[in-house]
Amino acid sequence: MVDSVVPKAGIVVLGRERLLGVTEIRELTGLGEVAAASLMKESGRCLKLHSRLFVIESSFFEYLHELEVSDPCSL
Repeated sequence: MVDSVVPKAGIVVLGRERLLGVTEIRELTGLGEVAAASLMKESGRCLKLHSRLFVIESSFFEYLHELEVSDPCSL
């Protein structure tokens, strides 16, 4: 059985991993609700549980690193 803890921010901790919702992705990225949800979905790592979207934190950052490598921003 996996212990889960729900800290005050609403982030679910599963062992060493955290499930991030749209609110947490918004806080991390500064995006709006729709853009954050779209980013989660386009990552291909999004989970839908009881009509809410979640992504495992390490998977989300892995996706961002993949984007950085494959399509770096040019100024």
